[in-house]
Amino acid sequence: MSTNNPDLRDKVNESRGFFKKLQLAIPALKEYRKLEDIRAADELLRKQVFDRLGESRGRLETLRKAMSDKGDFSGLTAIGGIISQMQQIGGEVFHAQQGSAGISPNIRIDENVLNKLYEYDYNFVNNSEQIFSTVTESLSGYTAGTITAQAISAKISTMLEDFKHVWRQRLESVENILVTK
Repeated sequence: MSTNNPDLRDKVNESRGFFKKLQLAIPALKEYRKLEDIRAADELLRKQVFDRLGESRGRLETLRKAMSDKGDFSGLTAIGGIISQMQQIGGEVFHAQQGSAGISPNIRIDENVLNKLYEYDYNFVNNSEQIFSTVTESLSGYTAGTITAQAISAKISTMLEDFKHVWRQRLESVENILVTK
């Protein structure tokens, strides 16, 4: 884990109230509590990814307006497509399955698997930061006239394809239950 992005599992554990600490003392609830805390940390990670992708979309909207203001209509459709992809990916990340700790879940997800899922999603935070940085630099470059809308589109599109590819691998790798078409 990097120092820029702390391990949220520790933060969730530190913020346990009395009731949650009591659950840890009861053998039947201990595992449930631990799994729920990992899920909570993972949910916080995915929310960060969702938010960062949203900020990137906002910057791309600014780019699209700048293109329109310049009369550069050639890349508007491509940038619009990237905005849509980013919105779709953000939704998938935000609403992704976390596994269930219920009494009789359909798919049993243990602590090791949840920790692996957390590690995957932790890397998505870094990926979303890279996308945001690239979008921000591209917007500045377009405004300065050093990069074209087509080059921006190609660069961000490649990053999103890589992100989607790894995201699809997530389910197979973590739960080993990938259903193929």
